[in-house]
Amino acid sequence: TEMIEAMGYKVKCVRVTKRVQEAYFAELCVTKMDDETASLSFDLRPSDAINIAVICKVPIQVNKSVAHHDGLKMVEPANPTFRALPDGSLLSEMDRPDGQPCPESEEFVLLRNMLIAAVEERYDDAAQWKDLLKQFRSRRQ
Repeated sequence: TEMIEAMGYKVKCVRVTKRVQEAYFAELCVTKMDDETASLSFDLRPSDAINIAVICKVPIQVNKSVAHHDGLKMVEPANPTFRALPDGSLLSEMDRPDGQPCPESEEFVLLRNMLIAAVEERYDDAAQWKDLLKQFRSRRQ
């Protein structure tokens, strides 16, 4: 980031643009410090791009098709129940384990493991996690 600033640019955002076979692609978007309309983008490994986004506290954008194909489906309970705690905060049934298997957390673990493997560039592992995630999702439908 120091090199980017030394060139007179600032980081605007990071984009995960596509996945080809088992490889994700990302780009770093920068703008001139004195002219927001002057922008550049650089292709980077997703792990490097995400690290820069975290350091610079800028948004990480994910292409819709990547998010739709590889992302986690958000699930909301039909009738959420809440209980007030002594400190005033609310506790829902989703916040505490009930001893039953939780499909949402199982799906999250599979997705998390896939993304970690991809960011760490362990593409064979990421592909295996993706296959497990697809199998899991197909059983739930």
